Amino acid sequence: MEFQWYLYNVFDFASAYEFNRELESSNPLAYEGFDLKLEQAKRETGLGSSCITFETHIEGVTTVVAVLVSPFRGGTVGAAEGEKIIRAAERAMLKRTPFILYSHGTAGIRIQEGTCGVIQMPRVTMAVRRYIEAGGLYLVLYDTNSYAGPVASFLGCSPYQFAVRSSNIGFAGPGVIRETTGVEVPPKYHRAFSALSRGHIQGIWDRREIKKNLHQALLTMGGKNLYYR
Repeated sequence: MEFQWYLYNVFDFASAYEFNRELESSNPLAYEGFDLKLEQAKRETGLGSSCITFETHIEGVTTVVAVLVSPFRGGTVGAAEGEKIIRAAERAMLKRTPFILYSHGTAGIRIQEGTCGVIQMPRVTMAVRRYIEAGGLYLVLYDTNSYAGPVASFLGCSPYQFAVRSSNIGFAGPGVIRETTGVEVPPKYHRAFSALSRGHIQGIWDRREIKKNLHQALLTMGGKNLYYR
């Protein structure tokens, strides 16, 4: 499903408050030809980066949400995306609300930004860890294809991870594994039920029940220091 379906049917984006929209992806290393590709992504999606951050209500529960959008450069994470997620986590901590990160899809860290992209893994991980240690509820939901650095760092460090039934999850996608090792992975190796069997995620959700399941999770999950309750 398109990311807009989730924005409006799950997260009630029509009445949400979007923040930090002005932070847009750029080409800090002047990577050849990348400016044109960014302009094309911005034109086709209407977004300035692959990350949307906003504050909304899920069945009456105030929640801060960050969404990684697959159609924008594969949902890759660069400096702008990392900064937006960090600010979202800080906002959730300040306002004492749960924090949801929905990965509509991510192909990893944006390699055209070099170190500027790679450094987002520890930066964002530290931000969400500070939020968790302060008592916040950090919940991750995977969809479509979620791979590489974000899964290995700030997505994977969530104590509560779930996946849409049809999603694929892993550190490296099948193409990368094939190219680097010469080994063909089993066809269903990256499927959500495989991630569940390995203990990577805690549950698999039908997309028709996501909003109901999210609301139930917001009311029932978290430790004794969970401050927003």
